[in-house]
Amino acid sequence: MKHLYLIVIFLGGLLFFVVSCKDTMTYADYLKAEEKAIDLFIDSNHLTILKDFPSDSTFEENEFYKDPATGVYFHVIDYGNKSQKLQWKEEVYVRFSGLNYFNTGDTTRYSNLKSLYPEEIVFIGPVTSSTKGNYSTPGWIVPLSYVGHLGKVKMIVPFNMGSSYDQSKYEPTYYDMVQYRFENQY
Repeated sequence: MKHLYLIVIFLGGLLFFVVSCKDTMTYADYLKAEEKAIDLFIDSNHLTILKDFPSDSTFEENEFYKDPATGVYFHVIDYGNKSQKLQWKEEVYVRFSGLNYFNTGDTTRYSNLKSLYPEEIVFIGPVTSSTKGNYSTPGWIVPLSYVGHLGKVKMIVPFNMGSSYDQSKYEPTYYDMVQYRFENQY
């Protein structure tokens, strides 16, 4: 009789474990959900995704370039002052508006335009597997090879290129505007 109770408890525990694990999403499930969410966002906003950066550097109203190495989408609003290049270890101050977590029911648009302190990045090079961890939001780095001081872009950032919050919540983001100010550009 004692063995029968142990078997029933064991099978009940096993059943509970199997059922509870079934509801857990895997990383691959999050990636699929993100891809669907980004595709829906692109379709609902009538965006055109470019596989090549525009040869004349001109973006039409709803065109976004998708960086093949990172999966970050961006649209250059203003190239800023490209006469002086961003230097290694230079501080870049980032202001943004219209931050939207479009894969959730959150309809709030976040901004740091009125904050006393912009986000700060120390530029150590393009985003690679070895530099990615050094940036608070790696996706912000991607357009820096195309824009200069006071450059502005719109962005769709996959969660793996977003902030630590975005990565922990598996949330892709959209920015209406991201502006870069280089420390040594006056």
